[in-house]
Amino acid sequence: MKETHLKGRLQAIALTACAAAMIWACRETAAEAKTAAGLCLTVMIPSLYAFTVLSKLMISTNTYKLIGRPFSWISRYILRMPAEFFPIFLISQFAGYPIGASLISQMETEGKITPKQAEEMLCFCIAPGPAYISAVAVAPDIAGMSGYIFLAVAGANLLGVLLTSFTRKIPPRSEEKAEVTFSASLFTESVRAGAESMAMICGMIIFMAAVMGILRAFGAVSALLSRAIKYPPAQIYPFVRSFLEISNLTRIFGDVTVTIPMAAAMLSFGGICVHLQIMSVCRGFSPMKALLCRIPCSAAAFLICRLIMPD
Repeated sequence: MKETHLKGRLQAIALTACAAAMIWACRETAAEAKTAAGLCLTVMIPSLYAFTVLSKLMISTNTYKLIGRPFSWISRYILRMPAEFFPIFLISQFAGYPIGASLISQMETEGKITPKQAEEMLCFCIAPGPAYISAVAVAPDIAGMSGYIFLAVAGANLLGVLLTSFTRKIPPRSEEKAEVTFSASLFTESVRAGAESMAMICGMIIFMAAVMGILRAFGAVSALLSRAIKYPPAQIYPFVRSFLEISNLTRIFGDVTVTIPMAAAMLSFGGICVHLQIMSVCRGFSPMKALLCRIPCSAAAFLICRLIMPD
């Protein structure tokens, strides 16, 4: 009881301190939130919303089962994942960060996969998607490099699921038939669910931007890192921003020198805001295993990008 009471007090103190800091740094938090809101309206919603609705519609109508049927043997015998994994894997690589987690959570809620299978599937279904990479990750003058970043991130996820396949048993064959059903109500529900997902994503991005306003006002994080790694604070701050919210990566190319493989590694990890979004949609299983898997996947994305990129 005492430990619970102490934990509650510490949480209350932390929240109060955060609120006080936002009031003190109101100009910086407002400026960052305004920029983030503009990013959501001009980049995030146009690049993600339509794919979010389409992805949810594919699950609710069972279209994903029809798509995955030709690849069932790949999922079961090579990747050692349920037959439903491969289409979800493909959708998640193209759709964007929280879409894969949302689809896996929906399948787990409906009893189509177990919580353990959901945790394993999520490890390799976290990716930015080509539209997100082109819109957010790279500067206009190097937009042609976005394809290499996409291949590196998706390749790292595929490599990860292949290397860990020996730890899993071959799942049994599903006897459920892929009956595709489509109706106006399913379409309307998918549009509504997609709008809710985008509201959550954009809300998280704007809030993290406000937190960045506090860090910008204090400048303590950049100063501490600068002393630790002997690097100018002005060049550290953009990396801190991107680590917290990966959509800030587009600003790094104007502030510091970032290689394409480094951008691939950062996009493979996803940023703290992305993982908070994933946690918010994972109701019946833990996403912590997937978070830990992002570290080796990020390293793999860096190496793959260096190998496939021209000099």
